[in-house]
Amino acid sequence: MRKLQDIFISILVLSIVILCCFVGSEIFVRTVIDDGMEYNLEMWKYARKLKRVSEDPNQGHKHISSRSALLMGAEVSINSHGHRNKETPITKPSNTIRVVMLGDSLTFGWGVPAEDTVSEQLEVLFNNDENKKAVEVINTGIGNTNTEMQVNRFLADEVAFSPDVVVLNYFINDAEPIPRPTKSLLMKYSASYVFFSLRLASVGRMFFGGKQWYEYYLDLYQDQEVGWQRTKSSFQKLSEYCRSKGIKLVLVNYPELHQFNPYPFTSVTQKLEKLAVQESVPFLDLLPALQEQKEDSLWVNQQDQHPNSLACRLISPAIREFLEKNSALKTSL
Repeated sequence: MRKLQDIFISILVLSIVILCCFVGSEIFVRTVIDDGMEYNLEMWKYARKLKRVSEDPNQGHKHISSRSALLMGAEVSINSHGHRNKETPITKPSNTIRVVMLGDSLTFGWGVPAEDTVSEQLEVLFNNDENKKAVEVINTGIGNTNTEMQVNRFLADEVAFSPDVVVLNYFINDAEPIPRPTKSLLMKYSASYVFFSLRLASVGRMFFGGKQWYEYYLDLYQDQEVGWQRTKSSFQKLSEYCRSKGIKLVLVNYPELHQFNPYPFTSVTQKLEKLAVQESVPFLDLLPALQEQKEDSLWVNQQDQHPNSLACRLISPAIREFLEKNSALKTSL
């Protein structure tokens, strides 16, 4: 009995110590580490506060309608349709051209104010011209989505907005598989677990043979990769739908911002352009619009390589010029 009591006391003491360490680390991360600009923590908050699991597993997740949050230093408001966009009626006003922007966190405008997002700037640029018709640009971007998810959501939801033009904004990680909801309660609710586990994973990749970031991206585009095959199939489905409805589709490729010269993903850009040509879809590569800038001048911060406000101000006129010059779109605009 004495031994059992000693074991019980030891387990109890150890449990109390572990609990105190956990509570202490949670308080430390939330009050000291979390300054509102820690990338992994801000993405964790985004998932908790503004996203929900979609009823359709092929869409993965959606925004929660009519929610707001401060994320990565930027106020984010989601309208009643689940878009980071001003409130827009489903019925298109007369004498109006609608452009729907599909994409992930780059289209969403991660880390930049709403007025600096590519979609908002694009709308302002179009309406500053003396167009006969007003132009509405609807930002449907959702972080951590891929092309398959974006196309499925468009065909289920965004077609109701009667777009005249659809811009598929593509980033190199859009060939990843659909992310599935985590079953880990710690990952859902613990800031310290999120912070330390992801930091340790990063250190592990660095020192214990994990793939370099550029190797990971290149491997996504191997011909046998399921994600790339599903990306191509989804793009073809979107292209066929737009042709059948007289909607003008454009594919816009956003460059990875780590390194411009030499750019390590030229082969990926070529694959995307080939896919666009096969579907007779105009293709715009944004690398020339950005590559004269110093890479880190375009980042949200040093640990977050999403395009910042400066990058968005360079991207939006490039897209606008492309849409205006492209003969397939000229008649609409």
